[in-house]
Amino acid sequence: MAQELGICQKTYSYIESGICKPDIIKFLKFAHITETHPMHYVEQLVDGKPSWETSEMKEDILTDNIDKLKAEIVYLRVQNDSLRECVQKLIEKLG
Repeated sequence: MAQELGICQKTYSYIESGICKPDIIKFLKFAHITETHPMHYVEQLVDGKPSWETSEMKEDILTDNIDKLKAEIVYLRVQNDSLRECVQKLIEKLG
């Protein structure tokens, strides 16, 4: 990303960590590279969230999503087993 923005890695790390802010051109270029509307980042700043997601933040988000999906799978398996049991009882009544 630093290379695409035309800055050194250390500068990008400072931007990513919030130590320094990018100029408007780099900001717009970053939004273009990430295919994200610039207002998304502006809204994050207004909401008090970091304007750039660090890799640790992305990892935490993905881990949370994985945990939610695992819980959903467990729930769906229980529902599936319950429905299977109901169908089996109906088949026995009809048979």
